[in-house]
Amino acid sequence: MTDQRTAMVEFCPNRLAQFDQSVLGKLASRARQCILPVLIAASVAACSKDGGFQSPAGPGQIDYLKGFIGGVAADEPRAALVARDILSAGGSAADAVAAAALTYSVTYPNASALGAGGFCVVGDAPRKRAETIEFPALPAQAGGSIAIPGMVRGLGLLQGRYGRVRWEAVVAPAEQIARFGDGASRAFLRAVQEAQPPVSADPALASVLGGRNGIPAEGERRMQPQLATTLARLRSAGPADFYQGSLAQTVLSDITAAGGRITADELRSYAASIGKPIAVPFENSIDIHTSSNASGGAIAAWLIEQTYDGGTLIGSAKMQPEKFVANLGQAYRGVNGAPAQGYGSASIAAIDRYGLSVACAFSMGSSFGARLAGRESGILFAAPPGGPGDETPYMVALVGINPRVNQSFFAAGASGGPASAAALAQSVLEAGLGKDQVDSAAIALAQPRFFQGGLQAPVLHEPGVKQSVLANLQKNGATLTQSSAIGRVNLAYCSDGLPRSPATCSFAADRRGFGLATGQQF
Repeated sequence: MTDQRTAMVEFCPNRLAQFDQSVLGKLASRARQCILPVLIAASVAACSKDGGFQSPAGPGQIDYLKGFIGGVAADEPRAALVARDILSAGGSAADAVAAAALTYSVTYPNASALGAGGFCVVGDAPRKRAETIEFPALPAQAGGSIAIPGMVRGLGLLQGRYGRVRWEAVVAPAEQIARFGDGASRAFLRAVQEAQPPVSADPALASVLGGRNGIPAEGERRMQPQLATTLARLRSAGPADFYQGSLAQTVLSDITAAGGRITADELRSYAASIGKPIAVPFENSIDIHTSSNASGGAIAAWLIEQTYDGGTLIGSAKMQPEKFVANLGQAYRGVNGAPAQGYGSASIAAIDRYGLSVACAFSMGSSFGARLAGRESGILFAAPPGGPGDETPYMVALVGINPRVNQSFFAAGASGGPASAAALAQSVLEAGLGKDQVDSAAIALAQPRFFQGGLQAPVLHEPGVKQSVLANLQKNGATLTQSSAIGRVNLAYCSDGLPRSPATCSFAADRRGFGLATGQQF
């Protein structure tokens, strides 16, 4: 994958010259007319007199911030790079997550497209508060194969409440990638290859796959002009236009043409909601906040609460695998699920230099959602909840803040079906109760994981568990089965808190997937 900057970058003449000439002949004029003025208005970059780039020096420009900017972890690399550039331009964690989620709609739509739903947990340590922003993809009253999209409404609310840069600058990177293309990532192609049933011969997904001959090769440029037009309208008109403007008319027309039964009133009246998260006391007076969904946040919160034992001294607690496993069957007693690859869901986690932590989880239902894309809008639509392989109930994300001293410590999200909550809880326990190191987040995610989908189910474990631990589990009556990857987690962790101690921050994307963690740290 190339490492071009995609967030808030102006197309100077010498930059345009880098693109394929056949593409330029059709798109360069349009880009100058539509994209360039908006990015200038958003204070996004500047061309020097000779047509080259100067080092940005003002708010809203890439690399405006010096020193520590925060960090982000995401399931798809291009989205992480977009978020990193937003942070470097002075954007908040909310801006970064919103920009990354919109980029997912272009580069990773199998798990998170504009037609998807999700929720975010926000830890606003400076204001001593945490809240959830919930925007699920809902079924239409008349049924049908397409869910009411919640993504745009939710991201608009998140960015509107916590953003530091303009909405246009948040949308522009995804629009640019859709219009001019970017190399297909390994994360996306693995999801394509493992989707069941296969999507390779599905004509309804041709515009989403974007390959010249069906499925693209790794690194092959994917261009999505219809989606680029949709994102351009979203950028210029704002999130509300998706639900009650000219963009809404296009979206509804596409839904109807694809066989969906969503009405104009249902789309217009859709609203994201603000809620109160579950709070669990944790190490160093940290409060862990997560959503209250029964198969996701509630399980993760219970596992953390039951496994954590503060001991007599702050910092004396340790992650005890045996104790964690002993709680798994009870936690999942009403779920009885099995781990999934999780390519129908995704997460993003970010913390900024100001002390704002944001973690979000998104779902298309199952991989590639309804497997229907709008001909005019280019949007991939989510499947309604409750379908086969639905990953929506298992979405999970959390943040950790200490409101007593106005510090943020954690932002984490997970995907992978029923195992998401277990993977997230174990990762947070490993990070928060482990020995503080520069790469604490990566060390925590590298630990072998456990899962038990109900009281009578065998205990699944990844390779690499210590023999002494396995012996203790068997001694306690557990039936052990080795398994492959259990969940995927994105983690941002600052052991001494932000904004107080940026040098203690680390960011990690799960090696079980093909994502990326990036940021700038001392």
